[in-house]
Amino acid sequence: MAVLLLTLSVLGGLLSFSLSKIVYDSIDSNLLSKATALATLVSMDVGDKTRFKFSDEITWEYNSPNARSFFQIRRLDGTTIEKSTSLGNRDLPFSKLDRQTSFEFITLGRRPARLINFHVPIENGELNMSKNKKNSLVIQCAEDIRFQVNLIKRYRIALFLSILSIVIVSTSGGFLIAHRALTPIKNISETIDKISESNLSERMSVDDIPQELRILASSFNRTFDRLEMAFIRQKQFAADASHELRTPLSVILSQSEIILRKDRTAGEYRNSLGTIKDAAIMMSEIVRKLLAIAKLSSDNVDLRFERVILSEIISESVKLLSPFAEHRGVGIDISPAKPLVVLGDRSLLSELFNNLIGNAIKYNVPNGKIYINLIKEPGLILTEIKDTGIGIPEDDLAKVFDRFYRVDKSRSRESGGSGLGLSICNEIVKLHNGRIEIKSRVDEGSTVSVYLKEDRDDTAI
Repeated sequence: MAVLLLTLSVLGGLLSFSLSKIVYDSIDSNLLSKATALATLVSMDVGDKTRFKFSDEITWEYNSPNARSFFQIRRLDGTTIEKSTSLGNRDLPFSKLDRQTSFEFITLGRRPARLINFHVPIENGELNMSKNKKNSLVIQCAEDIRFQVNLIKRYRIALFLSILSIVIVSTSGGFLIAHRALTPIKNISETIDKISESNLSERMSVDDIPQELRILASSFNRTFDRLEMAFIRQKQFAADASHELRTPLSVILSQSEIILRKDRTAGEYRNSLGTIKDAAIMMSEIVRKLLAIAKLSSDNVDLRFERVILSEIISESVKLLSPFAEHRGVGIDISPAKPLVVLGDRSLLSELFNNLIGNAIKYNVPNGKIYINLIKEPGLILTEIKDTGIGIPEDDLAKVFDRFYRVDKSRSRESGGSGLGLSICNEIVKLHNGRIEIKSRVDEGSTVSVYLKEDRDDTAI
């Protein structure tokens, strides 16, 4: 409003000034022409007697008392030697100090008029406009300009009303448009204010929002969807972590209370300490994996990418886990493959395949088998780890990467599982811009597929 009002005011002022200048310049030009015409009809005899050569054609516009044109001829001392009939008993204002041709606004009979004081030098009884004005006459011509003044006033009033109307209309329209445009944003803000930790399910209705703001509303909805899921996972994580840590803590406390009730034999002390040790190891493993997940999920993971031959990492993992596999009676078969290279963190990739191969051994059947294949695909390297184990029910496949989720909780606890291994694997694969998939059928086994981007620069291999 302020900028529009200022702009229109400046524009209106310029237009008003331009019109006034055009009108008054035209009046001044007309007055100068009349004064010049009168000057050519004035002569002065010897003895400073002035004669006028006026004709009816020249003076008809000055003769009527109601005429709008006036003239008065004076000497430099102000003495009037001739004036028009239209002036009647009035005189045009005169300043003896003014020796230059000038224009001014005057009032004649309460009417606005424009006046020219035109100095005409006399030389040897004749007009000589090129000489100095020592012996000069002053020809004063005036014109009633009330019509022009009224015209300018009406123009200024019309201009003012136009500017005022434009400002009012544009301001009203601006408020209306702003109200309609900002109401959806206000509704979005009110909806956001309603959303809290206890009410994360509140969402904005996209159908009631203008098309221009639907992208913003949809972005907010997606953000709150992710936030709600993060809160749900956080609560579930806290509940599961406390539940998982409660078991080893209960074992430690119960064994400590039992062993301290009375004196025990050395064997009983050793058995209790062994149980406490196992519970502490379980708790330590859970804490270690929790810290690993927290580290992998943070935004400032310290990754050391290098070119890694994937078959070497898998061979090292198989070699490390061979005693465990032999103990469980599980055979591992690695298909020969070319030295396929990926760009990744060697320690994290080792952790990934240690977990995956360890799970394939842990949940396999006696005398079972594990088949590991490396397959080259366009731009990717696929690693398949297939086992002949107990398998995973179809309903549980979508949840196996959730933290602390275990398909068979009793069996997992017996085998020492905490439900964190596959979560760690999933985070590691994400950090390498890959993906991990699991296919499984109960009592037939599972197949884990890991897709990692291939490093095609083989110059160092």
